[in-house]
Amino acid sequence: MAEENVNNELTETTDEDYTESGTIINVDQMQSIDINQRFTRVKTDDGWIIRMLEAGRVTVNFITSMRKFETALMVGDTVERDGNNLIINRYQPSDNYRAQRGTSSLALTREQTVGPKPSDQ
Repeated sequence: MAEENVNNELTETTDEDYTESGTIINVDQMQSIDINQRFTRVKTDDGWIIRMLEAGRVTVNFITSMRKFETALMVGDTVERDGNNLIINRYQPSDNYRAQRGTSSLALTREQTVGPKPSDQ
């Protein structure tokens, strides 16, 4: 669909959505999604859109090989099902997500590394 603007130039109108980065996953390979913070969900013609209300982690579990995809999302980021695609949209610059990265469950916690040392007896 084309529109004519004030300068009599034709501009194309689309449903583009500008994001800083994102991930697209085939829905057929997906088993479940785990979201550990508050969110809203809106149904669409082809699926749904989940909008994060708090910063948190989203884990997509796959059917095969017990694989999973885990990523940090910020307030306002979306997870969208559009037909056969799951689209994860990140609207912040990538540097903002680095602080949200989780650590391995095998790693020591901060309290374990800076806590009191056991006394020698």
